Amino acid sequence: MRYSEKKKRSKKERVGFFTALSICVIAVGMAAYSTYTSLTGVFDNDDNATLAVNNIVTGVTETEKPTTAPPETTESVTEPRETETEDDYEEETAPKETKSAIETMVTVNSSLAYPLDKRKVIKEYSEDTVYNKTLNQWQAHTGVDFACDEGDNVYSMGDGEVKRIYKDDILGKTIVVKAPTYTAYYSGMSENVKVEKGSVVKAGDVLATAGSVPGESLDGKHIHIAVKVKGQYTDPLSLISNDE
Repeated sequence: MRYSEKKKRSKKERVGFFTALSICVIAVGMAAYSTYTSLTGVFDNDDNATLAVNNIVTGVTETEKPTTAPPETTESVTEPRETETEDDYEEETAPKETKSAIETMVTVNSSLAYPLDKRKVIKEYSEDTVYNKTLNQWQAHTGVDFACDEGDNVYSMGDGEVKRIYKDDILGKTIVVKAPTYTAYYSGMSENVKVEKGSVVKAGDVLATAGSVPGESLDGKHIHIAVKVKGQYTDPLSLISNDE
């Protein structure tokens, strides 16, 4: 009986031992699994943190300074004007004071001839403002208007050289003749010009035929003659010989 009881007790003890051992193994396994999961989570978090940091670092790129392309340089081409004015040609610097008629004649030292066969003046030289019917304004009249018919010959009033030929909006076709002591402007010429720039002319040579003066058209057919002495307008009639 004792042997049988002892045998039964030994069998139960072995079963209990293996059961306890199994429980320990399971517990150890669960503990190991739990530890592994925790460590994995830590590593995952570290990887995510590292990835986030990397994303921040790698996402920042050095800002390149904008390269401003140099502006294209284009050569400035000045187009020649179709129209000019008497003031575009200056003989010399104008004196501060106006010379008298006698002083002007002495300076010029020459007697000019009439520019037309007709010798009728329809508007005289005036430094004071006078009314311009065509332009409906008051202004100085810095020349003399000589009556003529369209197509009449216009003569050079003295010896000189043709410096310019141009078209003015107000005074029409203009020929500039420069003499040693003065410069004469013949305005209101037609397109029938007999000279060219650089031509040397003598008193009485035909410069052109009469045309029209657009800015003085209501004053009747005429040409407009202006004279400058040392860059200042002078009364042309003060230079024309009374014998002419």
